[in-house]
Amino acid sequence: MNRASLFLAPLLVAATLTLASANSSRGAVDALLFEAMSAPATVSYSGVVQFVRIGSRHAEASVYRVEHRAPNLTRRTYTAPSAISGDAIVSKGDVTFSIDPKHRRIVEARNDALDDRAAWRDNYALMRQNYRAIEQGAESFDGRPTVDVLLINRYSHRPALLVRIDRESKIVLDQQEFGTDGSLVSDLRFEAVRYTPAIPSGDFNLPKAYAVVPGPTFAEPSEDPERVARNAGFAAREPRSLPDGFEAVEGNIIEFKGVRTLHVLYSDGIRTVSLFENSRPTILDMTQLEPEPLNIGGRNGEYAEDGATSLLSWSDGTLHYALVSDLQLSDLRRIASAIAP
Repeated sequence: MNRASLFLAPLLVAATLTLASANSSRGAVDALLFEAMSAPATVSYSGVVQFVRIGSRHAEASVYRVEHRAPNLTRRTYTAPSAISGDAIVSKGDVTFSIDPKHRRIVEARNDALDDRAAWRDNYALMRQNYRAIEQGAESFDGRPTVDVLLINRYSHRPALLVRIDRESKIVLDQQEFGTDGSLVSDLRFEAVRYTPAIPSGDFNLPKAYAVVPGPTFAEPSEDPERVARNAGFAAREPRSLPDGFEAVEGNIIEFKGVRTLHVLYSDGIRTVSLFENSRPTILDMTQLEPEPLNIGGRNGEYAEDGATSLLSWSDGTLHYALVSDLQLSDLRRIASAIAP
């Protein structure tokens, strides 16, 4: 071994140990995130959730008590805002019952995608592909030790999500989401948490005297959006380009207000964009959201916000489109322009 090799050997050993330690640390954070995403399937709990979404023009906040019995029974009972105080949502697997005491009715909806575990795993893989997870250290939230993990977008290098994970149960106790410009767009806080499997089945019962009204039904989405688009019944269009990291993850055909509509979901693992297309107007009613007119590829369109959710609709003269997303207007306009013929 020459002198240079003798000199470099300790450095190479140190670098190897450092790399191994970094890989081990990344693996531990990845495992923690996976455990947090899957924890509700095995952990039963109750508590109070405070949720705030912030848009550029409006903000919305809600408070509800949640009871969850693993793997798939959940009840949310709202206490704020006052307009929905007393309303509740009961989820039993892929069936959701929205209880409306003011009108003494229950809206029943089915979404087969909720039990699509393969899509759930794919979404996790997509998130890890597009976001770098960094452990921010340990602290205490609502009196419970937590591990804080920050997810940073690999393209913009900006923080997208901060989660505080209960060290023991792996349940997320606080989740802050940031927009593409770095601003806070939502905060979900889970407080007064109690972990117990002894949640009575009666807590998930529905009022017997209420009328049951059928709501929307979403069939299990296909993991082949292109095949779904080919069977839409019209010449569906897809974006020629998407924001960095986004890809089509699922698609299905739904009946939206009696109109056959193609729905394709695009995601980067955290943020999502839903594209709705059909051959008949209109697929999106934004009259109560104070929409503003926009020009999309030389065509008239409308843009509105509902809290932190952005909605953009337009027509190319043949097909009618709507984008619904947590992305900002500039991103939605680029997607819309990439669809326009």
